[in-house]
Amino acid sequence: MIGPLVCLFLLSFALAWAAFCNGGIATADWSVSLAILGSASAGYWLFTSRRHRAPGLKRWVRWPVYALTGYLVFQLIPLPAGLLQILSPARAALLRSLGPVMPGMHEAPLSVAPPAALLGVFTLLGCIAGFLLVRELAWRFSSRPWIPLFPLVFIAALEASIGMYQVFAAWPSGHATGTYANYDHFAGLLETVLPFPVLYGVAVLRRAKRAPDSSTWRAFAACGSWLIAALLLLAVIYSLSRTGFLVGVAVLFIIGALSIGPRTPSPGRRWVSLGVLGAMIVLLLIVLPPDQLIERFAMFSSTEKLSSDTRLFLWKETLSLISEFRWFGCGLGGFESAFLKYQAAAANSSVGFAHNDYLQYLAELGIIGFALLAALLSGILMQIFRGVLQLTYENRRLIVIGCAGAFAAVLLHSLVDFNMCIPANALTLAWIGGIGSMNGLD
Repeated sequence: MIGPLVCLFLLSFALAWAAFCNGGIATADWSVSLAILGSASAGYWLFTSRRHRAPGLKRWVRWPVYALTGYLVFQLIPLPAGLLQILSPARAALLRSLGPVMPGMHEAPLSVAPPAALLGVFTLLGCIAGFLLVRELAWRFSSRPWIPLFPLVFIAALEASIGMYQVFAAWPSGHATGTYANYDHFAGLLETVLPFPVLYGVAVLRRAKRAPDSSTWRAFAACGSWLIAALLLLAVIYSLSRTGFLVGVAVLFIIGALSIGPRTPSPGRRWVSLGVLGAMIVLLLIVLPPDQLIERFAMFSSTEKLSSDTRLFLWKETLSLISEFRWFGCGLGGFESAFLKYQAAAANSSVGFAHNDYLQYLAELGIIGFALLAALLSGILMQIFRGVLQLTYENRRLIVIGCAGAFAAVLLHSLVDFNMCIPANALTLAWIGGIGSMNGLD
């Protein structure tokens, strides 16, 4: 097992490097993580015999991976002006507008910003490599399925600890950002990992019931896991991210409902249990927020960086961009360049993101690319939810419930932010997807 442990260490180091370097938003920092990730993946696939590898991907996951990778490469290929006019009239118009200053230019890629798109392709390939490698590691550690999740919890706990130190160091005006520049992205990382320490504590206690001789240390382990979960939730709360707080509490309800609902035989007991759980969540919403967070909810129309009204205008203007680059998009990383034509809100500043991951990727990938990305995510989620409903091995079932909660956190937060444009957060989701994809198998 030395080889898988080395791969897990390298993968953990790659994620930690990105997370602790402001989420990996600087190209130089993310390039280090990609290099480590690539080395770990190459080493694993070169030195692991076929008989020791995990079962192949299901076709509804495998084909979207191939198709999406090929599609992103296609966005970078220079195309003749005539073909460009057929595929993307808006991109062809941009090419023609360069005629007076670059008269010999008769071909261009679909992407309006090829260097940014190339980095986006490497980011996607890195996340796919991480997904596949974690999936393999989940297979190799199938007898101890929580091991591949421990690095995620450790990194998130370190981030949360740094965040809480920031809060106490500047009390009462301080707030938590960890090593991130943006508190929403900091909260996005923590809320994605939050389900796992909660459910690991449950798994440990359930094992203690079957092995009473070790119940004492298992009780300590469960309490330690829940203390980490409490630390993550506290850091989310004191990040003062409104969406982060709401999503974090929603995730607790989701994993609780998935744990209780499908396995409760009586419909009456099921609804009573869900009602009690819902009441507890409402109580958390009332009791947990500190005064600073309540004040931020009271001033909902404005934030330090972007008012909610401005955000709505950005979404509306992004729809105009999408309508012109409908089918093939403006290319990964091309939003900032393409959006200038449509930008009226926040006119005094450059807007690099739509503050909505769905609109962002629809604008950059177009309908075709967005459909491929949605197909890939749907395939992974299908395996996760099949595991939630069908698995009888409780340890693995709790893991896939945690994966479902993590995906729910990302999908909800993505409605009002761009967490999936932050490399460390995207790699975290790919990591969780790999674990869910493998543990969700029958």
